[in-house]
Amino acid sequence: MKAPNKVLHVLGGLERGGVETWLLNCLTRLDPARWRFDFCALGPEPGRYAPLALERGSRVLHCPLRPSPVAFAARFWRLLRQQRYQLVASHVHHFSAAILGLAGAAGARARVSHAHNTSDGRRDTLPRRLYRGSSLALLGGVMTRGVACSQAAAVSFYGPHWRSRRVEIVPYGVAEADCGADSPAEVRRRLGLDPEAPVIGHVGRFDPQKNHGFLLQVAAELRRLKPQARWLLVGDGAGRGAIERQIRDLDLGGTVVLAGRREDAPRLMGRAMDLLLFPSLFEGLPLALVEAQAAGLPALASSRITREAAVVKGAVEFLPLEAGPRVWAERACRRLADGRLPPDRCATAIQAAGLTIEQSLDRLLQAYARALGEGIG
Repeated sequence: MKAPNKVLHVLGGLERGGVETWLLNCLTRLDPARWRFDFCALGPEPGRYAPLALERGSRVLHCPLRPSPVAFAARFWRLLRQQRYQLVASHVHHFSAAILGLAGAAGARARVSHAHNTSDGRRDTLPRRLYRGSSLALLGGVMTRGVACSQAAAVSFYGPHWRSRRVEIVPYGVAEADCGADSPAEVRRRLGLDPEAPVIGHVGRFDPQKNHGFLLQVAAELRRLKPQARWLLVGDGAGRGAIERQIRDLDLGGTVVLAGRREDAPRLMGRAMDLLLFPSLFEGLPLALVEAQAAGLPALASSRITREAAVVKGAVEFLPLEAGPRVWAERACRRLADGRLPPDRCATAIQAAGLTIEQSLDRLLQAYARALGEGIG
């Protein structure tokens, strides 16, 4: 019997982010006779999702970039030579050029670059522009196929002629919303929220990209318009200290709950929140925004986010950040008055847009099969 295709996904780490959540959800739906997904973490630690990946049958390899690029390259090349992966999928933006170049040298038959964002989040300096340009030039010669989570991400990363570069769109998929048996009041009480208060939420790591500073300015404006409103921020990260200081400076201590990292974010969107606020500076295809729609949760989102993320009619309203916190607070008040969306209509729209986890995995495996030259499968 033919052995399954072995795929190695290379990431910074298996942390609780959108891309990692998507891949971990794919694991439970893989046919083990045909496909195997393993992971390689380049960061200082494998990440909090590593035990879950192991539990779901994957190997988690740790190959940190430090102490030096030369030492890393030698270790990574040896790892690939030993494990004999047929396909290496790189999720580390411009550094994918180096990863896939090493994969090719080690004999990997297929090498796939993934684009997950519309920006690398770095300042647009001359050295950074040179790095981006040289990386993309090298990437074109070492990748077998490219994948992007949205057309916006494809254009941003691969350029306006991405279709001619063997790139295809594979959007993230979401699992069917499972809000559990607990009532919204019970869920809110456990989080320290007033069951009767309107709750605006956010899901995302504490990183400048997610623009929590602007969100808290909106919270301060909303307190004047709707004093009973409360905020639930799900996530954590290096920016937590700055967020806590801003909460104190704006005197929002009794208004904002920091829930930390949670594996049940979709349940919280379905049971604890009345509105999602998503003021990101850039995104490829924010999984949390799609999960919110699957849970019937309306959202206000930055106009810098691709419209490809809005799939349920009337669910997402886009606003420019330049409109300012006051306008965002006023719009939040109006959206709170509209209430939640019918779950059946949301599920139908998610299915029609091809954004279920099953549909997403099918498209991903088709892309990988084409990269391997084996046809559909």
